[in-house]
Amino acid sequence: MSAEVEIQQTLNRYTEGASRGDWQQVLSTFTADATWEIPAIGACYQDHAVIRQVMAAFVGQMKYFVQINSPAMITVDGDKATARSIIRECGKFSDRDEALEIFGCYSDELIRTPEGWRFTRRVFNALGQHRFKLLPEQGG
Repeated sequence: MSAEVEIQQTLNRYTEGASRGDWQQVLSTFTADATWEIPAIGACYQDHAVIRQVMAAFVGQMKYFVQINSPAMITVDGDKATARSIIRECGKFSDRDEALEIFGCYSDELIRTPEGWRFTRRVFNALGQHRFKLLPEQGG
């Protein structure tokens, strides 16, 4: 399997795990000393326990949450790589009839490890966010 396909699989594993709230799977995509950053809110998280806590707290307020990633633009240089991908996140809050939709771009730095490609740095740049009131469900 090519490095590009392996890296796309790492991105897919992250996204699929985040959508199911499988934080072990999500964290398996990061090196132990990786950082996850969200510049728009001045956030930079390092350490698996901290990253897990922040992600779980956000998703924990949702009845459901889905993240979809586009195929990434990937550049490989030996055992290092960069990737850029567009992300769409959407979900419904548990405590109210309100939904959230976020569009953004991940800029990633990865390294090849004996276990496969892992993020050393993930930077999420939000492009837009929408909240909207849900209409009452119709029918059965």
